[in-house]
Amino acid sequence: MKRRLPSLNALRAFEVTARLLSFQQAANELNVTHSAVSHQIKKLEQDLAADLFVRMGRRVALTSHGERYYQDVHDALQIIERSTEEIFGEPDHGKLVVQFYMGIASRWLVPRLGHFRQQYPSLNVELFSPYFSWEFEKGASDLGVIYSEEQDRHLSYQYLFKGSLVPVCSPALFDEQGCDSLTKLLTKPLLHVSESPKNLAHWLHQQGVMSMEQLEIKEGYDNYQLALEAAIAGQGVAFVPAFFCSGDIAGGKLVVPLDRTVPEIGCWYVVCSATSRANSRANYFVSWLHKMIDQDAILQQYLQR
Repeated sequence: MKRRLPSLNALRAFEVTARLLSFQQAANELNVTHSAVSHQIKKLEQDLAADLFVRMGRRVALTSHGERYYQDVHDALQIIERSTEEIFGEPDHGKLVVQFYMGIASRWLVPRLGHFRQQYPSLNVELFSPYFSWEFEKGASDLGVIYSEEQDRHLSYQYLFKGSLVPVCSPALFDEQGCDSLTKLLTKPLLHVSESPKNLAHWLHQQGVMSMEQLEIKEGYDNYQLALEAAIAGQGVAFVPAFFCSGDIAGGKLVVPLDRTVPEIGCWYVVCSATSRANSRANYFVSWLHKMIDQDAILQQYLQR
C-alpha cells in the first residue's frame, strides 16, 4: 500500500528545524509559535512511524532517518521554490549582490553576465569577491557560489556539482610529441597554490605519488588566478578545479597535457542566508546559473557523475 504523503506545512517545519537544530529558531523563521512547530514535527513523526529528532532538553539532533530525510526534503523544497519563481514569478527590481571567487568571476562569470543582463534588465547584479576567505560572507552578499567540504547549518545550500582537479599548462610547455605519461608530466615545474594547499598533494596521491621531494614544486602563487596566468605563460603545470579553467581550455590558452583528472574533495554550492531563500532576484539568478553550467561543454566533461 502506497504511503500517504506528509503535508507541505509539516515538511517545511521539518526542513527548517533540521537545518537550524532548534524548535525556537524554526518558529522564529516560520513566524509561528514554538508549540506549532513542535506539533507539526510530532504529527510528521507519527505519520512516518519513525523518530526524526532526538530531544535533549532544549537541544535537538537528527536521527539517522532524520539525516537522510532532511537532505531530500531540503532539495525538494528548493526545487519547488525555484520552479514557482521561474514559471510564475516576476523578478524584483533592484540590486543582487553575488559572491564569487575572483578567478571564477573574471574568467567564467563576467563573460556570460551580459546574457543575464539582457534577459533581466531590471536586475542589477553586483559582484563581490573576498580576497582572503573562501567562506560565504552573508553580511556582504545576498548569495554566493562557493566550494566547500562541509556545510554550515545556519546557511542554505543548493548543490551545484562535484568537479575535478585538472592539470593544465600552456600548449607550448611540451614538445610536439606532447605528454604521454605521468613521468613526463612530472619533469615540468608544478605550480603550488597556497590558498588550496591540499589540491596538489591530493592529485599526486591519486596517481600513486606519495612523496614530492624529487619534484620541482614552484611556490609563490597565492591563488588560482595567479597560478593560471603562470601556466598560460609557460611556467609550469597548474592543478586547478575545472570551474576555474574551462574558459581558458575552450579558448586554447591552456591544454590538459595528461587526461588524469581527480575528483575534488568537496563540492560546489550556491549558498545564502535564510532571508535570501525567498528572494526572487536570487532565484532567477540561480536558475540562470544552472543553465550556464549546463551549456559549458568543457566544464561538463570534468563533472563527476
